[in-house]
Amino acid sequence: MWFRAYGELAEDGNWQGGRMGGRSRVVDGLLPPDTVIGDGRYRLLEPVGADERDGAQLWRARDGKLDRDVALTVLTGDSSGPDTVRHTLQRAASVSRLVHPGVAPVLNVLSVGDGVARGEGIVGIIAAEWTRGTGMTDVVAREPVTPVHACLLLEPLADAMDRAHRRGVVLGVGHPLRIRVTPAGTLRLAFPGPPAGATLTDDVRGLGTILYFLLTGSWPVPGGPLVSPRELQPEVPVDLSEIAIRSIADVSAGGIRTSDSILRVLRLVSENAERATTLAALPDDNENTPDVEKDGAVWITKPPVNDAARRKKVAIAAAVLVLISIGVIVWVGATVIGMFL
Repeated sequence: MWFRAYGELAEDGNWQGGRMGGRSRVVDGLLPPDTVIGDGRYRLLEPVGADERDGAQLWRARDGKLDRDVALTVLTGDSSGPDTVRHTLQRAASVSRLVHPGVAPVLNVLSVGDGVARGEGIVGIIAAEWTRGTGMTDVVAREPVTPVHACLLLEPLADAMDRAHRRGVVLGVGHPLRIRVTPAGTLRLAFPGPPAGATLTDDVRGLGTILYFLLTGSWPVPGGPLVSPRELQPEVPVDLSEIAIRSIADVSAGGIRTSDSILRVLRLVSENAERATTLAALPDDNENTPDVEKDGAVWITKPPVNDAARRKKVAIAAAVLVLISIGVIVWVGATVIGMFL
């Protein structure tokens, strides 16, 4: 084992400083900050957490070659067997071909002997674009979000999953720490890297779990009891509450099979809310509303006004107009008579 003090970047874009060395730097399954991995390319900055499904560590790191922050999914040597690791990395490569705002672009997939030096204490690295914003768990830290907000948050991720599944690509959505909220206010799979054993159905279940979490503030325990989101928040629409429960349930017991089913409900709730907001914002224009008289007559224009003062003004105006007309006739008659005298 050997270490070098943290320094600066070399001309090739690799870090000359930071903790470097053998397997012993992985303590209790965790890599310490400032560790340089990926054959000197990535410096670990801040741990985000770990996905216990495949023993992956999630990090914000600095890419020395690209000179920017990246999201690293780091597979340690004790996480799984070589076949499992190979399958996970192959799946990550498949995700890299998906271009969608709901999934962080995969920038690099490295394995031992191909970007990962032997003796680093890790067996694979998946590097993705760093997603600015905040962790998904921070959104519901104080209280669950409103149903409409939940739909707006989740819709891009659901759409990304729907497109991926049409290609047979598993995303690995199923762990809260892998999801972040973008500055635009939408959820994004920030740490792509589907576990080797994950299936399309697991993705759908993960999406439903996220929806349940947003609506209730609780991450459901696999196989544990579920309380309907509508029971906890009466304002949750029936369809939305039902889709959250059914997507988590076992498929054989009537569970949801496809992400498209969830996506349709999310869009329906959002569209209904938008329509209600638009209608509420419309002015109360009585001029466009037919008037109904006491006698049952319906006027498509304004009905006549029964106003005595107004009738008096109209009568005076008519009398003046008659006097003016008589005066004009008298003047014209006098003029004609004068011409013949």
